[in-house]
Amino acid sequence: MRLAELSECSGVPVASIKFYLREGLLAPGAPVTARQAEYGEDHVRRLRLIRAMLKVGGMSVTQARDVLAVADDPASDRHERLGIAAAMLPPHVAEPTEGNPAALARWRAVHDELRTLLVDELGWRLHDAAPALNTLTRAVIALRDLGYRCTLEYLRRYATALHPIADKEYLVIEEFAVPDEAIEATVAYTVLYEPIILALRRLAHEDVSARRYRTARLRSESVT
Repeated sequence: MRLAELSECSGVPVASIKFYLREGLLAPGAPVTARQAEYGEDHVRRLRLIRAMLKVGGMSVTQARDVLAVADDPASDRHERLGIAAAMLPPHVAEPTEGNPAALARWRAVHDELRTLLVDELGWRLHDAAPALNTLTRAVIALRDLGYRCTLEYLRRYATALHPIADKEYLVIEEFAVPDEAIEATVAYTVLYEPIILALRRLAHEDVSARRYRTARLRSESVT
């Protein structure tokens, strides 16, 4: 197919396709003439992945290029390909390297505390620089600074509840044998399911609150 056909088939504007070609995100088509090239289904699939990373995942062009480099590396296994894609998804929380020494020491202490829980106790296999562990560290510190309870027991409950869900999600991702499609699915499931998880949690809070407090009030009114 020619460029116009590739645009129509993928739903990506011609101008965007040309930009992806210039930035090295999309491989050139097979030359037909000096000014025309032929594109195939691999280009359609790659365009879907690029759009998923940039539009759904919120990655920068540089980050998307890094993901694609791993995806195209025959030495990379499936875990590395999916892992680099997940690691590039926002939010990006870096471990602080400057600032108050006491604050830096506290960050490291909480970070190590959480890693001990997840890796040593629960047996999770995590990268030393897992971005989500930094996000978790920052959230735990913020909660504790405000005086709210955020113990390891609380976190253990969330971890043990979420791990089986993650396992089921990867059973779905395993259905995508082609690396580009598997990475696209990882990005989509990660980004688009997180608001679903948050919404269900808030709805569960509403139900629990109603059961605990409204039921108690109705009982009190019936007695009086």
